[in-house]
Amino acid sequence: MKKLILITCLLLSAALSINAQQTDFPKLTGPYLGQKPPGMTPEIFAPGFVSSTDFIEQGCTWSPDLKECYFSRSETSAWGSNMAIWFTREVNGVWTEPRLAPFSGVYRDGRPFMTRDGKHMIFYRSSNAKNKTAQGTWVAERMGAGWSEARLFVDAYNLNTNDFKTFYFTTEKDENGNRDIGGMQYENGAFSEAMKLEGELNTKAYEAHGAISPAGDFILFDGDKHTFVSFRQDDGIWSRGIDLNTSYVMPAFSPDGKYIFFKRGNDIYWISAKIIDVLRPKE
Repeated sequence: MKKLILITCLLLSAALSINAQQTDFPKLTGPYLGQKPPGMTPEIFAPGFVSSTDFIEQGCTWSPDLKECYFSRSETSAWGSNMAIWFTREVNGVWTEPRLAPFSGVYRDGRPFMTRDGKHMIFYRSSNAKNKTAQGTWVAERMGAGWSEARLFVDAYNLNTNDFKTFYFTTEKDENGNRDIGGMQYENGAFSEAMKLEGELNTKAYEAHGAISPAGDFILFDGDKHTFVSFRQDDGIWSRGIDLNTSYVMPAFSPDGKYIFFKRGNDIYWISAKIIDVLRPKE
């Protein structure tokens, strides 16, 4: 009898603990996880929900209807720990507690990018201390409300696209440790030869993590631990990069083009895309 009472108390205690955790977890409603839209100064995104104090978060991508948000999160607070892709979804007006994406969690996954039509999730995968895999960009296809198993897409880094035809990526490091922004075409299940983007965007310095704008008229990228912007000129050539003068890296766009998401330190930040209008060359 005493044993039965003890078991009952333990079960009740566990249930109360779980209920307390569920009650304590923030209840977020509204667009962009109910966060107040930022202005021209970067602000941390969804602190305590996406941007946490215990882990490292980076990369932020959204479904076209803004009902799902995906990002990468570390296994521990230490740099170099394993990474996986997490997501939160708006259900009945409330954002769910972030959890592992069904195609992630075994290997080291990062830099998620959902295509503009919401049909593909592209991300970079590499081996970790426990599991070996083919390194490169992997892709999962949308299947109803979920995703297919991921498959190796191409041996390239940091892919993104507007139309699933023209892809932008980051080249391998050269002998000086520098990278460039490249482009290639995808047709009939095959990629064309990879080429560096034409123009003054690429220099002898470091350019990486390019993110094409939803309209395709400019591209953001990392350079010298800052984010730069390059504009596509009338002849299709890319202009020299202009420094946004922020110590934020790994840029990404919201599907509506209104906001830019960055990584700074261990967290994700966002800012109004109107900052680009200030830097855009005047006619």
